[in-house]
Amino acid sequence: MIAENTTEYTSDIYLTARIDRIFKTIFVNSKDTRFMDAILSEVLDEPVKVLKFYPTELPVRNKNEKVKVLDVLLKTKDNKYLNVEVNTCFDEATRIRNFTYFTSYYSQKITRGNEYDTTSEFIQIDFNFDRKTLEKPKKVYEVLEKETLEQYVSRFKIITINLASIKEKWYDKNIKGKKNYIHLVMLSANKEELNELSKQDELVKEFDTKMFILNNDGTFTRTITEEEDRELLVNTRLTLAKKEALEQGQISEKLKIAKSMLAQKYDLKEIMNITGLTKSEINKLQKNK
Repeated sequence: MIAENTTEYTSDIYLTARIDRIFKTIFVNSKDTRFMDAILSEVLDEPVKVLKFYPTELPVRNKNEKVKVLDVLLKTKDNKYLNVEVNTCFDEATRIRNFTYFTSYYSQKITRGNEYDTTSEFIQIDFNFDRKTLEKPKKVYEVLEKETLEQYVSRFKIITINLASIKEKWYDKNIKGKKNYIHLVMLSANKEELNELSKQDELVKEFDTKMFILNNDGTFTRTITEEEDRELLVNTRLTLAKKEALEQGQISEKLKIAKSMLAQKYDLKEIMNITGLTKSEINKLQKNK
């Protein structure tokens, strides 16, 4: 029996399933595939069952390539086998990267012994957390002839899931008809939203409890992944670059003022007080002039 979450979260920052280690801790579990079964069934619009999680690393082809992927073997109700690669996607760069990995994954799995696999399906699923809500919740891409839509190769597709749009539609009371995708909504839900969703679905309730435990695990929340560390470094460098550009712009403006004041024979101390420049900076400016 799942206990009610009656205490407050201890961390000011609530980690959602968009964080790689959160997602894999809950969803990549060969002994309990219910959570992965649920979200992939909603993505594929049919009941599926996880048969196997493949190793989560593709062979590294160069020193800069260390991106984790999630490979899953599924079985449908009609006994079809689906080879699925699951990724997160934030922008055009990650779309290109994901497609590169998927084609590599496809080439590795397409052979069976001394012949090509002609029965299994290969699907790449991209979960988009940061896309605009106005976009379609789900897009399916295939390799097709432009005019006749004839498939070049069957059993090969890419599905993008816009979680922001799905979440928006879930909470839009004006949308008529059956609301589905509750398990996809829970992926990006905050703690208040999860608490409400858990009242409607037992699996979401269990997911909420797991999220509660992980968010209160100090050793877990204080540890960041390589991907998150890389993202933090990139964002920090961008911030510092912007700050430096701003400061350079301010210095340039101060130099212009100092030049004007020097031309008008202002006293050195007065120029220093007004511009904030040092004595050596003003002397250097005077020499250059």
